[in-house]
Amino acid sequence: MTELPIYDLGMTDTEYAALTAKSYNPTLEHQFLEVGEDPSQALKLTRLVGLLQDKPPETEPEWEEVISAIEDVCGEKTQL
Repeated sequence: MTELPIYDLGMTDTEYAALTAKSYNPTLEHQFLEVGEDPSQALKLTRLVGLLQDKPPETEPEWEEVISAIEDVCGEKTQL
């Protein structure tokens, strides 16, 4: 079995652990980078996908986190 290479994701181990707990996928981020996405935008998109991939947000704090991630990706505030 071939091991995947290690990529510099530009974050600390603590940041990585926090993102992994929220279904962060470094492979997806790397795929965004391979197709030419800006590194900071790739991280934002990967975070948003991770927040939504397993289950929809159910609580107010979960919704706030998703809305914050959407605003981060779009670069503007969302009006609800």
